[in-house]
Amino acid sequence: MWECGKVGRLYRLFQVLCVSCGKTRCYSAGFSTAFHNTAFPRNNLKDKTKKIEPEKLADKPKYDNLSTIQVLIAIRYTLSQYYQKVKRRGEEILDVIDFFAFPFEQCCPICHAPSCARFIGCYERQVIDEKGRAFLDFPVPRFLCKGKGTFKPPHQHKTFSLLHYHIVPYWKYSIPFIIKVLNARHVEKMSLEALLDYISDFTSRDSYYVELAPSRIASFNQLIKTAIAKICANAYYPKLIAKIQTNCQAIQIKEFLLFSLDFHCDKFHYPIRGPCAVAVDYYLNGGSYFLNSDFLFGKPSQFR
Repeated sequence: MWECGKVGRLYRLFQVLCVSCGKTRCYSAGFSTAFHNTAFPRNNLKDKTKKIEPEKLADKPKYDNLSTIQVLIAIRYTLSQYYQKVKRRGEEILDVIDFFAFPFEQCCPICHAPSCARFIGCYERQVIDEKGRAFLDFPVPRFLCKGKGTFKPPHQHKTFSLLHYHIVPYWKYSIPFIIKVLNARHVEKMSLEALLDYISDFTSRDSYYVELAPSRIASFNQLIKTAIAKICANAYYPKLIAKIQTNCQAIQIKEFLLFSLDFHCDKFHYPIRGPCAVAVDYYLNGGSYFLNSDFLFGKPSQFR
């Protein structure tokens, strides 16, 4: 049913995945519910993870010392909802991220072999969501590649982690937060002083206070400039490229913000909209983890 050997054949997984039911609503990062319920029963997979004690495994040095690639995933929940479900309600993280709706069990992101990736626990990192709420122990699931496949990746990584699609690698500020700040600056035309007051106001309403220096806002601008350069280099989104044919970087950033705020990705069985949808769509256009695609925002570990 699955072809997971040669890189050249992997791209076929974007279109045709199930020969038994004929479903084709599958992309590199999402299945139709009908497919994974019939072709790969959820309960059978779930039983395998129950035998693992992720908290203990994650603490072992032999796993912590292994280099990790980062894989972008789109899930139904915001950062806050995700955190509340996993850390407050104690729900299983594989259920929350809808792990079984992704083809990791059939095709390991590192060696491309079926039934290879093993859940080994989570690591924690800081994340600030669009409302300025800080999660100091935001959980990120991590998996071990057992090296069952014949595919030899260009990197020497042995594990992979699944990043929520709102997260920028190695940044605590989330994509929605960054876009919210830059939208106020470039679209609503707030002065720098007014912008800093605006950030202090909307973040202080919650449990965490975020104060940004002007240099941090400049780094947000640079993040968008780099994203624009990636889009132009790959010739994605011609309508956007046509609008940013100018030497004025402020106009380029503004056009990107307007484009991303109105963007929607229809490559899943649930809608994804906004700037984070652009990040996911860019990742899919580059081949997702099948072809080790780069991220639109930030630089994942395998490219460092």
